[in-house]
Amino acid sequence: MAKMKADTEEAGQKREQALRKEKADADEATRKREQLYMEHELKRQKVMVEANTTLQQERVKADVHRKVAHMEALERRETEFRQQQEKEREQASDAQLKLRELAAQELKERVHLERELVRQQQQNVILQKQREVNRLEAQVDRHLFQQAQDNLAKPISKAT
Repeated sequence: MAKMKADTEEAGQKREQALRKEKADADEATRKREQLYMEHELKRQKVMVEANTTLQQERVKADVHRKVAHMEALERRETEFRQQQEKEREQASDAQLKLRELAAQELKERVHLERELVRQQQQNVILQKQREVNRLEAQVDRHLFQQAQDNLAKPISKAT
């Protein structure tokens, strides 16, 4: 009888020890899953910050480029205008006055078209960078999600 009681007590202790081990394994798996999630979130936020920084840099570059192009265009137009004025001073006929008005109108149209071109180029650069950022984010998210799934699958297979 004492031997049976000792065997029952020993079996109870073994069950209790197995339950504690199983709970510790489950707690470890949960901790690893949380850690992987935190790492994934940190990496995603890092990529977002880098993407935003890159996008901002590209916007600044595009803005600088647009301003430089605008200044160069204004300088060209100013030079063209001065040259046109010099020509007009040399020739005072009515026909030349009409040509001057036409040239001024064409110059205004050209300025307008060049400004529109610069604006469209800037928008295209921003859109391209945004598409690239979106593509990279999706790629990183897929990669990190796959890593998380792989890492979650490993502890489960080890436990069984």
